Amino acid sequence: MGRWKRFGVIVALIIGDHAPRHVHVYEDGKRVLKFDIENWKVMEGKVTPRSKRALESLRDEGVFDERSDF
Repeated sequence: MGRWKRFGVIVALIIGDHAPRHVHVYEDGKRVLKFDIENWKVMEGKVTPRSKRALESLRDEGVFDERSDF
């Protein structure tokens, strides 16, 4: 499992979870979003300004690169 916190948002990737590669995004202890990081689109929920900023930050850091070690 990979787990990161940015801007008060927790982003979790569960290794071995079903395809496509996706993350679960939590704000204030509640899941607000299930996000496909392969195609960069929402699977469930709604993107909030904080979740968007957190996801973009992690992407820019290279966290979601396929070669990254989770």
